[in-house]
Amino acid sequence: MNVQKIISEIPYADQLGLKLVESNSQGLVFCLLPEERFIGNPVAEAFHGGVICGFMECSMSLTIMNLLKINKPPPLINQTTSFLGSASIKSPLYVQTEITKPGKRIVGAYARTYQDNKELLVAKSSSLFRLDLDSDGA
Repeated sequence: MNVQKIISEIPYADQLGLKLVESNSQGLVFCLLPEERFIGNPVAEAFHGGVICGFMECSMSLTIMNLLKINKPPPLINQTTSFLGSASIKSPLYVQTEITKPGKRIVGAYARTYQDNKELLVAKSSSLFRLDLDSDGA
């Protein structure tokens, strides 16, 4: 499955400019380059929290689509996000994703957001997505 092609077909992911940078059997790593339009706090020059949440949601959805071989983004049931630090607009953001519960109807996913150091998380998120395989033909 061509993840970059899927990104171009999902309006929000395409508008953000998501880029796949790494893929393995457990998940994917995506990059979001800094842009002035993503600033949430102009004094601290930090990414907006909504952009970070949207980035994590899109990344988890794309991971599910890729690893479970489904054709359309699964609907989000819930997302719980913890912000752990400020994300400077001067450095790219990275999200490392994984599927935590691959069920038949509901899939759990987890995302870790960082900048220069994988150990210093900016945010983390866990989400549940609903699978509706009958309607998308997968």
